[in-house]
Amino acid sequence: MELHCVADDYVRRKLRFCGALTRKKYRRVVEQLGRFIGRVPVVGDLQVETVLDFLAWLQEGGKSPHTVNEGRAKLVALWNYAARQGMTTVWPDVQKLPTPQRLPVAWQATEFRRLLDATESMPGCVGGIPAPQWWRALLLLGWATGERRTALLAFRWADYNPETGTLLCRAEARKGNDRDRLYQLPGWCRGCIDALPRPGDVMLPWPQSFHTYFNCYSRLLKSAGLPADRWHKTHALRRSHASHLAAAGVDASKALGHSSPLVTYEHYISPQIVGAISHADKLPDPTASQASINTTT
Repeated sequence: MELHCVADDYVRRKLRFCGALTRKKYRRVVEQLGRFIGRVPVVGDLQVETVLDFLAWLQEGGKSPHTVNEGRAKLVALWNYAARQGMTTVWPDVQKLPTPQRLPVAWQATEFRRLLDATESMPGCVGGIPAPQWWRALLLLGWATGERRTALLAFRWADYNPETGTLLCRAEARKGNDRDRLYQLPGWCRGCIDALPRPGDVMLPWPQSFHTYFNCYSRLLKSAGLPADRWHKTHALRRSHASHLAAAGVDASKALGHSSPLVTYEHYISPQIVGAISHADKLPDPTASQASINTTT
């Protein structure tokens, strides 16, 4: 059986209620495998050596270990599904690539102000809203709520109360689609939101492709003189939100709605904001004289 048929069946049965992007990624990894072997892949191509060579090919093509492991996870899911359905007697045994754990990237307040100032240079309109206003509102909402891009672009006017300053983020727009969240917007965010035109039901409509969105975001970052790589896009707002809350003594894991504090502190909290590890200052100074050591011990 052709592997894309297995992927379609898996997506239909197991991922029916997942987001469109997740479903698309499963089909994409099958297409990539086909390009690697030079033909339409079939279930019989799910062999350990073949898949390992494919992952190595992805890495040699410039894909990061994180991206390669994402592809591996999806192929393994399809492989397990095919084995459970009796399409193959071979089960997956493919190890992950080692993935360096980088420090989370977040904005200092001074950097974020530069980003806000740069919105004035954004040309044209976005969904009937002057681009400078649109981008400023997006940044301030991300800074204030810590929500992801998909949720920021799904806020609706019907869920905003201008009298109280509360904004409801509906579960359907959030990752997992499982829980509403109600935010009390601070004054510096409410003023920007209240000044927005209202051409439709969505607060910040984005009528173009997301490829165009990321290109525009890169232009904004470059205008501010800031890095424009993938680590500094919209998700940096979420990490900034978490990092500054943690620095202020707030439970950042609860603020982001994470089930595990470990996820928050490994992937969202920037030591440039909360402070670097300083355990060494608790150790005795090995360069001090013996008399000094005796005095302090």
